[in-house]
Amino acid sequence: MKRLIKSYLNRNLIIDFLILCSFCLISLIYFKPVLSGKKIKQSDIDQFSGMSRQIVEHREKFNEEPYWLDNAFLGMPTYQVAAKYPFDVLDKVDNLIRFLPRPADYLFVYLLSFFLLLKSMKVRSDYAFFGSIAFAFSTYLIIILGVGHNTKALAIGYTPLALAGLFKILNQRILTGILICSIGLGLQINANHYQMTYYFMMLMGLILIISTLIVRNKNPKTSFTKIGAFASSVLIAILLNSSSIMATKEYSEFSTRGSSDISINADGSEKQDLNGLSKDYITEYSYGKLESLNLIIPRFMGGGSSDLIEKDTEFFKSLSNYDPQSANLIYQNARLYWGDQPIVAAPAYIGISVFYLFIISLFYLDKKTLGWVVPSLLFALFLSWGKNFSSLTNLMIDYFPFYDKFRAVSSIQVIIELLIPLIATIGVFKIFEGKNPEKMNNKKIIYPSLIFIATLFLFLMFGESIFSFQSEREVFGAYPEILDMILNERKSVFREDVMRSIFIVSAVFISIFAVKKKYLSKKYIVPILTIIVLIDLWSFNMNYVNDDNFTNSSKVKTPFNINEIDKEILSDKSDFRVYESFRGFVNGRTSFFHNSISGYHAAKPKRMQDIYDFYLLKNELDVLDMLNVKYIIDINQSGNIELKTNQNVLGSAWFVDEVENVESPNEELLGLSNLDFKTKCISVNLESKIYNERSKNKIKVVEKTPNKITYKVSAIDTGFIVFSEAFYKNGWEAKVNGQIKKHQKVNYLLRGLEVEKGEYEIVFSFDPPIVKTGSFLMAGSNILLLILIIFYFRNQLKNVR
Repeated sequence: MKRLIKSYLNRNLIIDFLILCSFCLISLIYFKPVLSGKKIKQSDIDQFSGMSRQIVEHREKFNEEPYWLDNAFLGMPTYQVAAKYPFDVLDKVDNLIRFLPRPADYLFVYLLSFFLLLKSMKVRSDYAFFGSIAFAFSTYLIIILGVGHNTKALAIGYTPLALAGLFKILNQRILTGILICSIGLGLQINANHYQMTYYFMMLMGLILIISTLIVRNKNPKTSFTKIGAFASSVLIAILLNSSSIMATKEYSEFSTRGSSDISINADGSEKQDLNGLSKDYITEYSYGKLESLNLIIPRFMGGGSSDLIEKDTEFFKSLSNYDPQSANLIYQNARLYWGDQPIVAAPAYIGISVFYLFIISLFYLDKKTLGWVVPSLLFALFLSWGKNFSSLTNLMIDYFPFYDKFRAVSSIQVIIELLIPLIATIGVFKIFEGKNPEKMNNKKIIYPSLIFIATLFLFLMFGESIFSFQSEREVFGAYPEILDMILNERKSVFREDVMRSIFIVSAVFISIFAVKKKYLSKKYIVPILTIIVLIDLWSFNMNYVNDDNFTNSSKVKTPFNINEIDKEILSDKSDFRVYESFRGFVNGRTSFFHNSISGYHAAKPKRMQDIYDFYLLKNELDVLDMLNVKYIIDINQSGNIELKTNQNVLGSAWFVDEVENVESPNEELLGLSNLDFKTKCISVNLESKIYNERSKNKIKVVEKTPNKITYKVSAIDTGFIVFSEAFYKNGWEAKVNGQIKKHQKVNYLLRGLEVEKGEYEIVFSFDPPIVKTGSFLMAGSNILLLILIIFYFRNQLKNVR
């Protein structure tokens, strides 16, 4: 063991340790308000706080996982909200790595993971440090921390570690590769953002196929060994996340990501997409072909969709010609952004300095690397165009497994944001530290550089006449005098950023040229390039994520202000739900204070979504009676928030006189429009039947938690009860006096149960079998991972000896 430790120390472990310490420091400096106890205000996390409120309360009170929440969307599993699972060793590993305050911890993961990737590719530590900076400060990676896409950030952050394992496998370090890839990919899956995992698995699959079956086809046996090793890594990573993956797969059919129960739309037309999300919804956020230049010229398309024009401009001065009200209206609606997407927080800028280094690095890459780099980049770019490259996108949606389960296809550009700094770093390392760098052909640097800078000059001179600077959805399209002023400001920021790009590229080129011509010592090149990249990316990112994003921790802990209406509702201790109609269906605020039928989630329960689309969106509110909505909050004619009490609410559960069979889910959903919920229910699964003595039968809730509801029943005859709870067939179990009894789906999304006469308790409890099965598999995979680690260190000891 002493030899092993000494061996590691001889490999510049101390330098690497100091670099890791610098990563901590850099992360804390960028997000320096965390040092004074402040927390970042993230809009998505505010909404998440509303969704997870009940889960947190249940954990604190009962010290257990509920796996079901009742405060949003009528009820749903917590699998894709904030569930924790037994034997989840990767969650503990993640917590160990992310020891810094949020969001500095995510930035640290970016830096650490990319550093380990470059080190695994035998890039020297100082160059790996540079590459980590280039990757971690890519604008998109910082922006998602600002808005609270934390799971996405974490999935992206752990991807380089998974790639490190893959490259070890490709270099025939099989055991090491399997271990690193299993842990890296396992942590990525554990982040719980399956869209990012899906995209990066596509990348890894492409690299593997090209590297083994095409580029390295000389030894088929070796190729199959590598494929088998990678497949083993994927399997272990999946097993380490068994509970989450299996539970999510189960829930997906209950959500809007699963196949639709109905074949019609809310307007009566025939539904075209029955197997999940519609193509329009999937491709709503598609990068424009021209907009892709934002990757290298940040405000080519004006910036973010909410970016206002600066107040020291000619445009702002010209507003003095209008009355104050009109001037304010014009200013608030004048946007610099002229791209194709409905909402863009900021351009996905990767840094002109990094992209320039990538371009010249291409000329120094071997054919094997070029063989997978270029196809991967083009594949990601073309897919990010979405509806703007419909032939490819439709092909993927129609035929590629699971591609239709994810929206915002523009986010596949994360592959570009990973590969460009990776290749840029490898290229710079080869230019200065490769075999005989003095003998390298400097024309490979000079000619591409001159062409690159000349192209930027062409943009500067002719860009204003080449590009329209006008979008298809101009607010002031009918007011040419206002639109012309806006177009001038767009041209102005375009010129500024092209000039900025020219200066940055020139600085990088001069630095490289000075070192190659020995005007400057080679030891300065990494610090110089690192400083330029930091200035390039850090300065731009600070426009969007900066100290202003932070606030007192108390405001983050309680993201929504309670009002008098909330207080009045909270004084009612009975069981009911609340609907804030003026906030719409997608909001987490209501769920933060009350049990709600709305919520905030990317994969909403599909039946509740249908109820909203077919009824609530059309202001047909009678369905609220069966959803136990006692309080409705809306805006009155005076513009004030008003509380209304629903006098017809049917409560938590009630007996009905009749069950009517309908032939299809379409009929069941549409049948709610003229149904007397108090006396009758409809169902696809039950036979029609009449019941007596409804009015004399009684039922009430005596105890309720998210995962367990106890009712007291008094029935003088056989009856049928409708429960105002979401029907979910996997996990919910009904017991009558301790005896299991099967319940059914009624009224399209509620639970129904036939009961005998007598006095007894009905207990609904949620104990999902999928979690138990997953936990068993996770326990086994932990043992398998431990065996891998033991074998790895055993081999290391042998090598040292």
